[in-house]
Amino acid sequence: MNSLLIGELSPEQPSFEPTKNKELTDEFRELRATVERMGLMKANHVFFLLYLLHILLLDGAAWLTLWVFGTSFLPFLLCAVLLSAVQAQAGWLQHDFGHLSVFSTSKWNHLLHHFVIGHLKGAPASWWNHMHFQHHAKPNCFRKDPDINMHPFFFALGKILSVE
Repeated sequence: MNSLLIGELSPEQPSFEPTKNKELTDEFRELRATVERMGLMKANHVFFLLYLLHILLLDGAAWLTLWVFGTSFLPFLLCAVLLSAVQAQAGWLQHDFGHLSVFSTSKWNHLLHHFVIGHLKGAPASWWNHMHFQHHAKPNCFRKDPDINMHPFFFALGKILSVE
């Protein structure tokens, strides 16, 4: 697990160590308490239900388009646009379920995560968990974060990424 260690924070960053910036840590705790009191950390289940229903509706519309109009160029193009939207939206929805951030119990989050990524995206939830845990262990760290493994070839503008 040494490759996944985050390491020491820079001196100006807050942590639980006594030498770190206590004022900044206290401000973040106060901000979090305010956000929680405002109810901004509670998921709206109706939103996520409608989100899932619109994905299923667009998915059904794409396949219905091909069934009714055939596979000529325009129906195929419309189907490709609809399915692209479905895949993008399903990716973000499974991300929310994968972070266990929608329901208060992990059972429902896992169940819907498996449904969305398994049936709508066609990938195993265990694969996403493995890759996403690595991403959170070393975010934006080249060769450690699987989300940026293509960095030398794509998105190479801006400051140089850390290697460790």
